[in-house]
Amino acid sequence: MKSLFSIRYKFLFVTTLLLVLCVGAYLGLAAKILKGDKMELVYDYNRSAVTNIASDIETFFQGMADKVRLVAFFFNERQERSERLMRELLDSDEETVFVGGSDGFKNLDRSLYTNTKYLETYGIKEDYFRAELLEKRPIPFDRIRIDGEAVWNATIADGPPLIGFGRSVVEETDAGIPVRQYAVISFLRADKLITALGRGTLNEVFITNAAGELLAHSEMARMAQSSAPDALIEKALSHPMNTSVLPAEVNGQRVLGAFSKAFNKKILVVSRVSEDKAFAVVYHLIYRSLFFALIVVTAAFIAAILFSRSLTRPLETLMGGMKNVADGDLETQIAVSTRDEIAVLARSFNDMIRDLKHSRQELEHINAELENKVKERTHQLEIQNQAVKKAQEALLRTTRLAAVGEIAGRAAHEVLNPLTGILSRIQKVQSRISAHEGEEAQVLREILQSWEKEVSGQGLEGLVTSWKTPSGVMPGATLFDEDLTNIKAVSDSLTGEMGALKNDLNFLMKECQRINRIVQSMRSLTVMKGEPKPHLIGKLVRESMHVMADLATQMNAEITMDEIDKNLTVMVDADEFLQSMTNLLRNALQATRARAEAEQSRGGKYVGKVEISVQAEKEKVLIGVLDNGVGIEESNKKRLFESQFSTKSHDEGTGLGLNISRRFIRAFGGDIRLGSSTLGKGTLFVVELPLVVNESGEKVSA
Repeated sequence: MKSLFSIRYKFLFVTTLLLVLCVGAYLGLAAKILKGDKMELVYDYNRSAVTNIASDIETFFQGMADKVRLVAFFFNERQERSERLMRELLDSDEETVFVGGSDGFKNLDRSLYTNTKYLETYGIKEDYFRAELLEKRPIPFDRIRIDGEAVWNATIADGPPLIGFGRSVVEETDAGIPVRQYAVISFLRADKLITALGRGTLNEVFITNAAGELLAHSEMARMAQSSAPDALIEKALSHPMNTSVLPAEVNGQRVLGAFSKAFNKKILVVSRVSEDKAFAVVYHLIYRSLFFALIVVTAAFIAAILFSRSLTRPLETLMGGMKNVADGDLETQIAVSTRDEIAVLARSFNDMIRDLKHSRQELEHINAELENKVKERTHQLEIQNQAVKKAQEALLRTTRLAAVGEIAGRAAHEVLNPLTGILSRIQKVQSRISAHEGEEAQVLREILQSWEKEVSGQGLEGLVTSWKTPSGVMPGATLFDEDLTNIKAVSDSLTGEMGALKNDLNFLMKECQRINRIVQSMRSLTVMKGEPKPHLIGKLVRESMHVMADLATQMNAEITMDEIDKNLTVMVDADEFLQSMTNLLRNALQATRARAEAEQSRGGKYVGKVEISVQAEKEKVLIGVLDNGVGIEESNKKRLFESQFSTKSHDEGTGLGLNISRRFIRAFGGDIRLGSSTLGKGTLFVVELPLVVNESGEKVSA
C-alpha cells in the first residue's frame, strides 16, 4: 500500500505546523494582553463618564425634589399671593415645564403651573400634559404612593423630550398623626440631561430609572420607544454597589459596561461599548502580525524542503517493515544502518512489534472474557425488562381503576339530582298520608261503631230511629245527615288524595326514567350526549323549580321566578338542561340552609330565598340563579368548576355538579359563570344560552 503523503512532506508539515503554533501562541498571548489592557482602559473611561454624569444628575434631581417640596407647601393655598410666589419660583427654573397635583393617586386632579413659553416653543396645546401625554405615558401613582418618589419617561412620539417626577406628600397633625396624603406631579425638560450624555463615537451613554425604564438617551427617537430592560441594565439594577463595571450580552453582542446609581438609587447612569469597537485596534494589530507570520512560515517551509531529502530514505525502510506488520506478520524486524534518530526509531518500532504481538494475545483472551460478560449482562437486562413490563401492566390497571372510579363518581352525582327529588316527594307523601290517615279512619270507625251498636241493641229499626234523631253538631239536620256529610267528606278527601298520589306517581315515574337514561348512558363509559331540540326556556325552568320544590320545603326556603321575557326558545336537551338547573338550585338551597343554621346559632331571624330570572340580551338568553345564602370565599371562586372540588361534606356533594353542568351547557353553545358572591349575603350564578332566531332575526317559538 502506497501512502498518500510521503514522510518527507509529513516532516515538512510537522515542522511548519510547530512554527505556526509557536507564532499563533505568541499572537494569542499578545492579543490577550492587549485586550486586557484595552478592556481596563475602556472600563476606566466608562466609569469616569458615568461617575461625572451621575454627579450632575444627583444635583439636577435633588434640586427638582427641593422645588417639589416647596410646591407642596402651596398645594392647599388658594390665595393669589401664594400662587404668584409659586409661579415666580417655577418661572426662575427653566427645567420645570408643568406641575400638577392628585388627591386620590388616580388622576391628575389639579394643574398648579404650566410653562407657557415651553408650550409656544414646541407648538403644543395647553392640555397636552393632562390629555395626550397621560394617555400614552400614564403616571405611576402606585409607585409614588408606596415609594414616596418616582421618576419615569414622559417622552412620546412626535413630542418634546420630557421626564416625569412625582412625590408623595403626607400632612400630619402636631401629634404626628397623618391626616392626608396627596401627590405632586411635575414634568421636566430632558434637554439638559441629553446634552450631558453627549454623542460619543465609541461608547453609548443613557439614563434609566429604578425599573429599567429609559429616561434619557443621546438619540431622542429611542426615548419615545418602550422596551424591556436588557441584560446589562438588569445586572446593574441588581448589583449591590452604586458604581461598578461589568460585561454583558445585549442583543447577541458582547458589551463592556459601567454604571453609577444616583438620587437614592432611583436613577441609573449606564455607559457601554461593544467589544467589536473596543478591540478594533487590537484586531488590526493582530491581522498585521498574522501577515508577517505567514511570510516567516513560508520561508521556513522552503528551507525545510531543502534539508528533508536526507531523512526520507531511512524512513522508506521503516515504511516497508510497517507494511509487513500491517499485513499481519508480527515476526518482522526492521533493520536501519544509520546512526541517527531514525535508527532509534527503527529499534522502537521493533520493540513496538513485539509488544503488539503480546498485546494481541492478551486482547484475544480479554475478548473471550468480554463475550461471557456480555451474555451475562444480556440475561440481567431481560430480567429487568420483564420487571418493567409487569410494572407497566400494574400502572395500566391502576389507571383503568382510577378512570372507572371517576366515572362511577360522576354517575353517582348525576343520579343524585333526580334521586333527591324522588326521596323528597316520597317523604312529602308519607307526611301527608300520616296526617290524614288517623283522622279519616277515626271518623269512619266512630260511624261504624255507632251503627253496630244500634243494630245489635234494637235492630235495623232502632238504627233507623237513631238516624232520625237531631244532630248535636249540625243544627237542623239529623244524625243520618251528619253521618252522610262525614262519609262524603272522607270520600272527597280520599278522592283528592288519590289525585295527588297520581301526580306524585307521575313525578316519581318521570324522575325514575331520568335515572334510567343516566344509567344507560353511563353503561358505555362515555360522556352523556343528548339530542338538542327547541324548547321554551321558561317551561324548562319552571319544571326544574317543580323538581326542587320538595327539597326547598324541607329546607324552609322559597324559590321564585321572574320571567322578564316570555316565549324565549333555545336548542337544548331537556334532561341535560334540567340536570344543570337542578344542580344550581340544590347548591343554592344548601347555601341558604348553611346560613340559616348560622343565623339560628346567633339567635337571628332568616328566611332562605332563591330567585330565578329569565331575560334576553342581544342573541342570548340569560338565566340568573340568586340566593341569599352564606356566599363563596374568595380563594374558592377560581376552583368552582374544577372536577371533584367541593366545599361541602361528602354526604352533600362530590365536587362534580358544577363541572358536569358546565359541560352540558357548553355542549349547547352556552356557558355557566359566577356572576357575583359576597360572604354572608349570597351568590349569583348566570347561565348563558344562544337564543333561537330565524333568518330575519326574529325570535322563534318552540
